[in-house]
Amino acid sequence: MRLLLPTLLFLSPVALAANYGEPMPEGEAVAIATAAANPSQYAGKPGKFSGRITEVCQKQGCWVVMEQDGHSARVMARDHGFAVPKDASGPAVAYGVLEEEPISEEHARHLVEDDGAKAPAARELRIVATAISLPDAAPSQQ
Repeated sequence: MRLLLPTLLFLSPVALAANYGEPMPEGEAVAIATAAANPSQYAGKPGKFSGRITEVCQKQGCWVVMEQDGHSARVMARDHGFAVPKDASGPAVAYGVLEEEPISEEHARHLVEDDGAKAPAARELRIVATAISLPDAAPSQQ
């Protein structure tokens, strides 16, 4: 029985998450679609946001795009403080400050040319994140 408990802990869902950046705070995450419906309610203060990763910076892994129900937000690592694997996909939870930002021509060009992103809209939801968790990924080595 003593050997069974460590094995079960190793196989538990908690052990399957990969976390990047600072420790993820407790609490429920707001779905990206919910935040996109009323960004001013969530903007400017730290919060947890959830969605599905559809794009990752192919240069450094310093940003991801999370989507849900046709709404999206670009999650950018604050001060390039962490990076996610370039092949990251699936569900994710990010902790950071939500902003609704205009995209300059220079920034749009950087996203497309350097990072492999799709051409962004004139404005986007952005989360300047201090942490991101990928629940279905293998644990990080950080």
